[in-house]
Amino acid sequence: MSARAVKKRDRSGRWLSLGLLAGFSLLLVVGGVLGIRYLMDPASFPVRTIRIENEFRHLDRAALQKTLGAAVEGGFFGVDLERVREAALSLPWVAEAQVARVWPDRLLVKVKEQVPVAYWNGDGLVNSRGKVFYPAKKGRLALPLQFHGPASKAAEMLAFYHRVQPGFAARGLEIRTVRLDRRGEWQLGIEGGMTIMVGRDRKDFRIERLLGVYAVLNEEKGSIERIDLRYEQGFAVRRRPEQKG
Repeated sequence: MSARAVKKRDRSGRWLSLGLLAGFSLLLVVGGVLGIRYLMDPASFPVRTIRIENEFRHLDRAALQKTLGAAVEGGFFGVDLERVREAALSLPWVAEAQVARVWPDRLLVKVKEQVPVAYWNGDGLVNSRGKVFYPAKKGRLALPLQFHGPASKAAEMLAFYHRVQPGFAARGLEIRTVRLDRRGEWQLGIEGGMTIMVGRDRKDFRIERLLGVYAVLNEEKGSIERIDLRYEQGFAVRRRPEQKG
């Protein structure tokens, strides 16, 4: 066989190999596309069950189930888990949510319910992390604490309360209201009707100074109506007038 014939046969063999490789690659691509379509088809692997974990005190489980069901689009492999999670978080009583697939046809939704610690401006609630939320129906919750202030300051107000309340509690006093106005002035309302004007600066220092001498103040005649801490060298005390029998 001549050298030219050998080269021609080798060239033909290479083209045949390339053609087979291209055909095989095309087959893989087509098969992959069809396979993905099959997996993503809701009829092939439908989501049949949405399981919600945890027990709730305030969250309406039926409303949550309905909200989650409306957010499910596509089959087991195609459902957008983030979309389902965001749907759960759209309910005011939901603080956190996690969504996962459970083979072969379930979604597992883990929900953490809001833990309210105080009323907020009369129409909202503050959770244990200092975030404000507004449930449609609050009912009557056993929350003795009330906050009044800008929503952006809720976490700061809760942190302040946690810092100073132990000192008051040690003296038999309970904080019932925390107020922060637009000027940055802080005010505390104590159970029994006493008001403490804290001011804007050195809040913790001023309260420590007050608590250090509160036992002496409390021994004096007449219940305390208001204490104003907004003085550089001390504070002013106003007592309620004595009730005449």
